[in-house]
Amino acid sequence: MLDLPLEYALIGFNGNKFSGKIVPELLDLAQREIVRFVDIVFIEKDEDGSTRTVELNDLDPEAYEIFVPIGEHVSSLFTNDDLQIAASKLNNNSAAVLILWENLWVANLRKAIQDSGGQLVERAQIAPEIVEQFLKEIAAG
Repeated sequence: MLDLPLEYALIGFNGNKFSGKIVPELLDLAQREIVRFVDIVFIEKDEDGSTRTVELNDLDPEAYEIFVPIGEHVSSLFTNDDLQIAASKLNNNSAAVLILWENLWVANLRKAIQDSGGQLVERAQIAPEIVEQFLKEIAAG
């Protein structure tokens, strides 16, 4: 059930191949039930700017086996428009993984808020660059 906040990330890599070195960390997040992966798509962008997208089910069997524990709950929610927008943000001769996840860690907090008669009024993320700039301004006095 998708009733918790969803987040996405587009993670780019130089060269148009995904090495899979982030897979252990993704697996750890899923196994500790911090997140549930909702959609994962791989994007390759060639030297000439042409792109190719690969869903989990389209991976070769060896690569697919690596992602099976992550992909248990994965369904195709990214649209073609989403994938085109993501690909447009990549440099030529690069690869990326576009990940959509559900934040399971929020469930108990949300229940506690609701049980206490509260409601989440606003939720946002602050980009690291903004935090860094803010800290520099504080340090400068």
